[in-house]
Amino acid sequence: MITAYLVGDEQALERLRALPETIGSALVRKFTQLGLDLQHNVQQEKLSGQVLNSRSGALRSSIDFRIERSAGGVSASVFNDLRYGAAQEYGFAGTVGVRAGLRRIREAFGRPIAEKLVSVRAYDRRMNLPERSFLRSALDGMTPVIHESVEAALGEAVSQ
Repeated sequence: MITAYLVGDEQALERLRALPETIGSALVRKFTQLGLDLQHNVQQEKLSGQVLNSRSGALRSSIDFRIERSAGGVSASVFNDLRYGAAQEYGFAGTVGVRAGLRRIREAFGRPIAEKLVSVRAYDRRMNLPERSFLRSALDGMTPVIHESVEAALGEAVSQ
């Protein structure tokens, strides 16, 4: 008859019970770092001339970062909440309404005139805006780094 005893079974079980929390914390730290890196890349490169040139800076300053942790895992999002940001990212073909307003003119019938304000009534404008991806292209460029970083963070969390 052979008899075997397992020494340290309580320590092993305790380590296994703590593993989800350890992994979750490591992923939150790594996703926070990667998300902020992606946000910086979009703002400083993609929206500063690489894909789109900045006019007012509104799109660049609207790029935000959010991290969410739930029982099912951890997710990070880099996004913008401006309507025209989606049109730039995915492109747009359709009709938009232009409100009535004032327009400053300096030329009439191809000839220069003294500058004056004229009233313009509301009208519909047909637009065909090509896709100029600034979020997805930045994510595509960072994908290899993201994979390597997450694998390394998981490896460190498990080996602790």
